[in-house]
Amino acid sequence: MAHFQPPRIIETSHISPPKGTVPSTTLPLTFFDAPWLTLPLGESLFFFSYQNSTDRFLKDFVPNLKQSLSLTLQHFFPYAGNLIILPRPDPPYLRYTDGEDSLVFTVAESVGADFDDLKTDSAKDIRVLHDLLPKLPPPHVSPEGTQIRPVMVLQVTIFPGRGVCIGNTSTHVAGDGVTITHFMKYWMSLTKSNCSDPTTILLPSPPIHTCRDVIKDPGEVAAGHLERFWSQNSGNHSSHDPPPNMVLATFAISRNQIDNLKHWVPEPVSTFVVTLAFTWVTLIKTLIEDNKTEANEEDEVFHLMINVDCRNRLKYTEPIPQTYFGNCMAPGIVSVNKRDLLGEKGILTASNAITARIKDMLSSDLLKTAPTWGDGVRKWVMSRFPISIAGAPKLGLYDLDFGLGKLCKMEIVHIQTGGSIAFSESRDGSNGVEIGLALEKAKMDAFASNLKQGINKFGM
Repeated sequence: MAHFQPPRIIETSHISPPKGTVPSTTLPLTFFDAPWLTLPLGESLFFFSYQNSTDRFLKDFVPNLKQSLSLTLQHFFPYAGNLIILPRPDPPYLRYTDGEDSLVFTVAESVGADFDDLKTDSAKDIRVLHDLLPKLPPPHVSPEGTQIRPVMVLQVTIFPGRGVCIGNTSTHVAGDGVTITHFMKYWMSLTKSNCSDPTTILLPSPPIHTCRDVIKDPGEVAAGHLERFWSQNSGNHSSHDPPPNMVLATFAISRNQIDNLKHWVPEPVSTFVVTLAFTWVTLIKTLIEDNKTEANEEDEVFHLMINVDCRNRLKYTEPIPQTYFGNCMAPGIVSVNKRDLLGEKGILTASNAITARIKDMLSSDLLKTAPTWGDGVRKWVMSRFPISIAGAPKLGLYDLDFGLGKLCKMEIVHIQTGGSIAFSESRDGSNGVEIGLALEKAKMDAFASNLKQGINKFGM
């Protein structure tokens, strides 16, 4: 797809919780938050069908969207606040100041982009998607050297007569995928209800912010991440230009195909595990074909990073609830020898390794293992093809409905920066899985071919 003209900005607003509803608040970073200080921003796009004109959109939809966002930020107030970076050695923290802080909300109109093409699974020039993402304002730096960094920005873009795209850019320091999904579903519910009295509609439970003092660092884990952040002198606060010739594509794997694939794995295995194993093997095969360097090193080990939600699984005096606002994910590294991963039983080997790693993490005292997480992540980072996971089918993002009908396409754009595989449930409700990848065009074509061959080979 050719690069099109960026959307025309119609208006920019500053949305905050209703004045006086949220006291000025500071939230310390936990050892789960600290790793994200040096990692890229979260960037997501949500596409909805919308048949009306720009004028109708501005009159009928945008005011409700902004009002519901304000009410949502009453509970998710850190997203309207800032990340405060103090001069070393004081640790960063999140801050919301009543009457001062707000979230930048942009309304735009697409000029020439094909919405019907954007909502398909086909490969898209990732620069096109970047035009629909809002950009975080640069940090404000005080004379004393304190950086004030916005946490989130939102942009809603109208494609007249075709659809609407809601773009979200945020720092991952504030919260993980569970938290951002919680925010989006709460905002959605209020918007769909036309901001009715919250006591009269069914809303998700509000987030809980008060657990941060309960989350104790088990071994100076945060200190190591802070040292790395300070030594780099900055984090990945800004969006980076995508590499040239990079495309993003989605591949749907049906329920029937998943069930057929499970027949090749003797032990009972979850849909997530077997689909991930199949995708990992296919992706590594594709990257190996394109990169002949060290191709004969049979003892090479490939690493996959998965994340386990620690909510309700940490052995504190009180459990961390599922509605906790923040990061609460433990990284797990799955390691498989090249010879085994790409061998005849590669998918079985990968599936067993992923299952074993998850079981090991869930059965262990996660707090006791936390000081060793960094060693595993460093091993993963230093490998030739470090692969990770973004999203999860259980998040249920395709249930999003702002009153325009259910979400018709979602893109996790930030997978371009880390070799990630985006996972979500199938949007047709068939209990299948959708995977998203960002690769150079030639590699994406090769992956699609290898995926098709794998589907045929396993009778999927």
